[in-house]
Amino acid sequence: MVKCDVLADIGTDHAYLAIEACRRGICSRAVASDIGKGPLESAVKNIKAAGMEHRIETRLGDGLVPLLENEADCIVIAGMGGMRILEILSAAPEKIKNARLILQPQHDLEELRRFLHSNMYNIIEETLVRERSRFYIIMVAELSDTIIPWTDAEYFLGIAKRSSDLLLYFAEMHKKISAYINSVTDESTRKIAEKRLEWLNDYSRMGH
Repeated sequence: MVKCDVLADIGTDHAYLAIEACRRGICSRAVASDIGKGPLESAVKNIKAAGMEHRIETRLGDGLVPLLENEADCIVIAGMGGMRILEILSAAPEKIKNARLILQPQHDLEELRRFLHSNMYNIIEETLVRERSRFYIIMVAELSDTIIPWTDAEYFLGIAKRSSDLLLYFAEMHKKISAYINSVTDESTRKIAEKRLEWLNDYSRMGH
């Protein structure tokens, strides 16, 4: 992870990410915010236990509301749906314009990718992380003067580096979409799903 001055962890929950980022020297200091009082109280306890009170500030509030304009040069939003992340970013464009975005959507990845490009954020990297049987895509995006639009297949598949874990992740997607096709009755919806299966099949055949 590229080092930054101030990291903002939005929806921090227990502040583990902010604590680890400070501990590893990834950031000089951090702002850990959450909409819930309970999670934030846990965050305060964990920060004190880690001896990080002088480097991590906790704030209560929804989305980017607790963050000052130009305060953070790296903003992390993880563990939420892609549409929720999209809503948070849309609500405060002035607070993200000078920051690197690190996003980990649980679903609706395609919609989030299209949103980032439509708002002139270049997706410079995607990383797949596997935790036991679960897979997570982490996106890194920065504001850019020029955006080269992706193909529909790229918006769906993303740009994570090809690996055995990525193929397993796509295999799981293939199963879910196949089951969906068998249950859907709307013709146009089924065609979209079938096209996505084609992209997954084409990708799985690459390099073989």
